[in-house]
Amino acid sequence: MMLSRAILFFFSLAAAAVDASVIPGSGRSSVIPGADRASVIPSAGAGGGGGSCTAPAVRKEWRELTDPEKAEYIRAAVCLRRLPKTKYAQINIVTNRLDELVYTHFTLRTSIHFVAAFLPWHRWMLKLHEDLLRSECGYAGAQPYWDWTIDADARNVAGSPIFDPVTGFGGDGKMTGSNEPGFRRCVVDGPFANTNLTLGMGWPEVNTRSDRLHCLTRAFNAGLGNDANGIPVVGDMQIGAYNSSALQPIYAFDKFTNLATVLEELPHSRVHRSISGDMAPTTAPNEPLFFLHHANVDRIWAKWQGRNNTRLNDYSGFQDTGRKIPAAITDVMVTMELLNTTITVKDYMDTQAGPMCYTYTN
Repeated sequence: MMLSRAILFFFSLAAAAVDASVIPGSGRSSVIPGADRASVIPSAGAGGGGGSCTAPAVRKEWRELTDPEKAEYIRAAVCLRRLPKTKYAQINIVTNRLDELVYTHFTLRTSIHFVAAFLPWHRWMLKLHEDLLRSECGYAGAQPYWDWTIDADARNVAGSPIFDPVTGFGGDGKMTGSNEPGFRRCVVDGPFANTNLTLGMGWPEVNTRSDRLHCLTRAFNAGLGNDANGIPVVGDMQIGAYNSSALQPIYAFDKFTNLATVLEELPHSRVHRSISGDMAPTTAPNEPLFFLHHANVDRIWAKWQGRNNTRLNDYSGFQDTGRKIPAAITDVMVTMELLNTTITVKDYMDTQAGPMCYTYTN
């Protein structure tokens, strides 16, 4: 079934200021204030703050993993794409377990971007993904992260080990010479080469309001510009938005609203845009690097929280992009069919408590 849906290119936006008032656009709420709690059915990524955390999992930067550890994570990530779906029975273009996350992320696109819940909602989704890798694909490790500041500081993002075809996720998309829509610029090396997707359109129609079968696509630096031979120029991958210098003022913010706004609109969005292809639209969980990228965004937030104990409860802003509904830490986060239990923002404020129980190496 082909669903006509707006794929909003949120990740092409850049921050213009540091105050929460710069949040643009309009949309619906990402959370439900005062919602009744549903009956609790055990599920991966389920909430319920508090509880003990005596042996937190350690999330490592990709380069800190051994080659066998890298291979094991990639194996589990591929596995999740091969498992049949268990949710969204009426949505035919949702075909596997990963599609369930992609579809949810897309459907809630205006509810989870440029709103207060951006950071806690994606923290929950990362934990759900990690739990699914463990419970359904036998993964024993933790979710790794990609510290893109290392590659940006070296001015060599395109040459990052994350894109290695043997020990990483493969490189840039290549022009295939195909005339078939959706298969003109594909990832052709690495473990995700020749991966076909049903949600979204792929390169170059990432903004088109529809879905079609297409290959996993990347278009480094958004595929803008060609050399004298017509070959796309990669450029610097917009490193000025996510190198170490760009993060210094983000860590210096005292208010959650300023941190969240600039973190989302500059480094977060520019990494999406610099990889482009399937990483660009809000079906971005199609791209396996989505989870390592967002783990790094989560790490930055956790590191900022750790600099001041009061920040574990520092949460404010608005539930909607129209900035009409104030946000509160007790707000309920929407998860659609992914959970049969209710979760709140507060459940996901502390990475070393309750259902979370993880830390980062740096």
